Amino acid sequence: MSEEALAYIVKADSDDIGAVIGGLNKVSEDDAALLASRSLRKDFDGCISEAALPDSGSPKAQSYAPPEAAAKPVVGKPNLKPAYPVRADQPVSSSIELTKGLVSMFSSYARDEGQKKTYAAAGQCLSTLVYKAGFSQEALHFFAGGAPLGTGSIVEHLPNDKDKAIWQSPRFTQELVDCTTNTTPTPLPAS
Repeated sequence: MSEEALAYIVKADSDDIGAVIGGLNKVSEDDAALLASRSLRKDFDGCISEAALPDSGSPKAQSYAPPEAAAKPVVGKPNLKPAYPVRADQPVSSSIELTKGLVSMFSSYARDEGQKKTYAAAGQCLSTLVYKAGFSQEALHFFAGGAPLGTGSIVEHLPNDKDKAIWQSPRFTQELVDCTTNTTPTPLPAS
């Protein structure tokens, strides 16, 4: 296999062999065909079997020890303290007023910096969606405050059944997903 093809495979960093082969086909058809070949698969499987299941009579034979299960997430109390000041006596009159709060709230659930960047990039989409969805002013104030909940579900903290129904509706949840998947993350400003 060519150096260029090997570099492509490493750069692709994917478990989806079909996608890797498809992309590699643009780099080198011969290398893509080799990667897809049965003979390579057979040789690879043989190496894996030999390494994982050595001859049981061999002194090097090892018994399989399954990996430790991942630790269960610690369920804590959500942080309900607003990250941004919100005046309860003034209505939220623009989606712009929601952007920082929603980014703060969603980012508190992020698994890593990449996910935080995605939420930051999706902020305008999220705030426009939430603003136009028909939430009560009380709910909009909650979103604008951007409490970094970090655990539990946002819907648990919405003030009434109508707001909860909007949040849980299939259309709204799909639009939330669309906001976060149809965006290009941008670097977060230094804290």
